[in-house]
Amino acid sequence: MATATTETTTHRSGRRTFGAASKLMLAVATVLVAALVVFVLQNTVHTSISFIAWDFDLGVGVALLGSAVVGAVVALTLSGAVRARRALR
Repeated sequence: MATATTETTTHRSGRRTFGAASKLMLAVATVLVAALVVFVLQNTVHTSISFIAWDFDLGVGVALLGSAVVGAVVALTLSGAVRARRALR
């Protein structure tokens, strides 16, 4: 009976509890971030990158990470534009 009272008190007090799915997603995100850090640290050979008028001298891992981030931003922007257009219809 004490367990039921504790659970009820926890929910009534307004504290948020994390479910199993949230804990799993946090674990997956932690593993992915750790893998990303290892990838960047292992790919430290510098390369010269030219884009329009800019010249960069970056590590290969950092360059690939940057291009992935730019790609993700473009994809999120386009998907947001498509969702906004569908919502207006």
